[in-house]
This record gives sequence, C-alpha cells and structure tokens, in this order.
Amino acid sequence: MGFITKNANMILLFLILLSSASLVGATIFFQMNFEKINTEYQGKLQQLQSVSKDLQAQQTLLDKIKGELSLKVERETELGEKFTEVKATKEELEGQKVQLERSKEQLETELDTTETTLRSTQGELEAKKDAVKTLTLENDRLQTEVDVCIDQRDDYKDEKNSCIAAKALCTCP
Repeated sequence: MGFITKNANMILLFLILLSSASLVGATIFFQMNFEKINTEYQGKLQQLQSVSKDLQAQQTLLDKIKGELSLKVERETELGEKFTEVKATKEELEGQKVQLERSKEQLETELDTTETTLRSTQGELEAKKDAVKTLTLENDRLQTEVDVCIDQRDDYKDEKNSCIAAKALCTCP
C-alpha cells in the first residue's frame, strides 16, 4: 500500500503542480488579456471622451444654429407680415391710381370742353364787342346827325320866328 500511497501522493503532487501551473498560466493569460482589454478600454474611453467633446461641440453649434434659425424664422415671419402689408397697400394705391387716372381723364375732358366753350364764348364776346363798337360808332354818328338836325331845327325855328316876326311887321297886301 505504500506504493499506492506514494503513487497517490505523487499523483496528488503532480495534480497540485499541474493545478498551480494551470492557475499560474491562466493568471498570466488572463492578466495579459486583462491588460489588453484594459488598454482597449482606455483607448475606447479616450475615444468616448473625444466623441463626447465633439458631440458637446456639435450640440453647442446646433444650439447656436437653432437660435439663428429661430431668429431667421422670426424675421421671415415679420418680413412676411410686412410684405403682406406692403402688398395690400400697393394694391390699394394702384386702385387709387386707376381711380385718379379716370378722374384726371374726366377733368381733362371737362377742361377741353370748358376751353372749347371759353374760346367760343371769347369769339362771341369779340364779335359782340365789335358789334358794340360798330353800334357805338353808328350811335355817335347818329347822335352827331341828331345834333346837326337839332341845330338845323333851331336854326329853322329861329328863321321861322324871324319870318313870322317879319310877316307880322310886314304890311303888305
């Protein structure tokens, strides 16, 4: 039995050494893998931090762009309102312009008619002035003739009175 015990001790020793060697090998293997994994983890952590910084920078940039976009949308809304307002004013002014042009055409037509009437009236006035002038000259001429006739009548009256007085003094048969 000594042999079995000796053999069993040897086998146990061999198993212990084998287990220890396996444990040491596994430890070394896992240590190397752990260092490799740890190195990869550190690399990934640095990449993650870099990506996080980039993401934060992109987020800041996105927030800035968002602010600019909202400002542009606000300005666009204001410009749209102003455009609508200006367009309505333009249409109103165009309507007024058309109405004023019609009024202008009517007034020009009235002016032309009035000018034609004025010229006609002025022509009539000139004709009547000429007639008045002619009639005034005729009246003056006739007045002169009347004055001459009155003078002649007075002369004839004086002559008649003289004749009557002479006839009354005359003792002729």
